[in-house]
Amino acid sequence: MRRADRLLDLVARLKARPLVRADDLAGAMDVSVRTVYRDLAALQAQGLPIEGQAGVGYMLRGAIDLPPLTFTHDQLEALALGLAYVEQVGDTALADAARDARAKVDAAWAGQPTAAPSNRRLRARQRPQHRAPACAEAVRSALRQRRLIAFSYRDAKQRLTFRRVRPVALTAYFDGWMLIAWCPQRGDFRHFRLDRMMDVSATKTSFPDEPDHDLGAYLRRHAMISAGAG
Repeated sequence: MRRADRLLDLVARLKARPLVRADDLAGAMDVSVRTVYRDLAALQAQGLPIEGQAGVGYMLRGAIDLPPLTFTHDQLEALALGLAYVEQVGDTALADAARDARAKVDAAWAGQPTAAPSNRRLRARQRPQHRAPACAEAVRSALRQRRLIAFSYRDAKQRLTFRRVRPVALTAYFDGWMLIAWCPQRGDFRHFRLDRMMDVSATKTSFPDEPDHDLGAYLRRHAMISAGAG
């Protein structure tokens, strides 16, 4: 992310909450705490009314105008529905991120003649048992950090196995969440239902870019299989 975009993101996050700690900002923005302190100092030097101190939190004193956003009605409704869906199906951290994202867009949209995402009459609903389990957050982190994950897996026949795979992508669908992964042991792509995964942990082993094992390769193979079946 460009520094200018990061500063705008930081301002929006400060507007979304009355008080927020630097540690929480760093985690949400995927940067170091030192970077947050440096960016806060830069914004204060530009005259923005940011108050607070390390270990306590930071807040905005006064109004801040963010650059205007330009969205069509359909784009705003897509945002509203997408964020509502994430709140329903995501793990705790992802659902919180969806709420924060909506607050950021709402804050930037204030004063516009059309309704902000929070006021769009579009909703989403998922059965509680089909929402992302707690392990989804660990899997998402491994995807970002490009690390192998290890877990125990109980299949449809109740057989328990231990797996160590390269995460490729996560899919949310009506019946829950599915992990697409490359299995070095099998030498092929495999699917795993998150609700059957146990003791999930990201290993210290990272993996490089390999076109034959990424999402593009999986989708190409899937398309070839579908074409053959047709």
